[in-house]
Formats: sequence, structure tokens, C-alpha cells
Amino acid sequence: MMQRSVSLLRPSLNTVTRLFLISALSTVGLVASDASHLMRRSTWNLSNAAYAQASAPQVSQYARAAFYIEQQRQQDYAEAKKIMSGNVPEDVCRQQNIPSAVQDICGRFLKRSAEIIKENGLTISQFNDITRRKEGDPNLQQQIQSELLKLQKTTP
Repeated sequence: MMQRSVSLLRPSLNTVTRLFLISALSTVGLVASDASHLMRRSTWNLSNAAYAQASAPQVSQYARAAFYIEQQRQQDYAEAKKIMSGNVPEDVCRQQNIPSAVQDICGRFLKRSAEIIKENGLTISQFNDITRRKEGDPNLQQQIQSELLKLQKTTP
């Protein structure tokens, strides 16, 4: 079984880029927990073109989830940074020798990310499917980026 992990990337990237990265990276552990279910559905998904297209509401839900996950990541990163005296490895949650308090932050972040996804009207499978699809679909990437920009403008 794959180890669940979340990357608390350094906050030097611009916000939109970080949002895309966190949406992809935060799902690593979520994909692992749902991998067998996704594998069973993969053949059906490939043959169902309607399913392969994210609806406008799903794109909006996905963007909101990614946005709020990023906010949580920033809070958790700041907390881990304090605990580790500012020396947070790039893939801190994959590290073996990190303080137990940071391990707790990683576990809490993963759990909270799953909650955020569900609170925004998506299943973890739907979120993961959109994450994978956006990598090869410039149109979907643009739709998500547009939604993220709207959220940035309306959220303090």
C-alpha cells in the first residue's frame, strides 16, 4: 500500500501556480486510498465520453476545493515551519525523521483536504479524476484557472 503523503511546498511560487500544484500533490494520498475503486472504474471511464468532461459546476467545485485546500496548506506550512525552525524540507510529509508534531500536521492536512473536497460537492474520486484530466486538457486547465482567479478576487 502506498504511503499517504502531502507535500507542503515552499511558498515561493505564485498563488495560482501553487493552487494547481497543491491540488495535484494533495491528492497523492487520496488517490492511494481510492486506487482500487478508480482502477475498477477506469475501463468504464474511458468508454464514456460524457463522463470524461467536467461540467461547469464540477469545475467551479474543483476550483473552490483547490483554493481552500491551498489556504489550509499555507496555514499548516507556517505551523510546520515554526516547529522545524524554518527548515521545512520540500516534501516534508514524505520524510522519515520529522518531529511527531509535523507528522500530525501532515495527517491533519490530508484529512482536512478530503473534508474540503466533500464540502465543495465532489467525491474524492471526482476531484482526483479532474486533477488527472486537467494535466492533458488545456481547455480544462483554463476553465479551472479562470475560476481560481474569480475566487482570488472575491476572497480576502
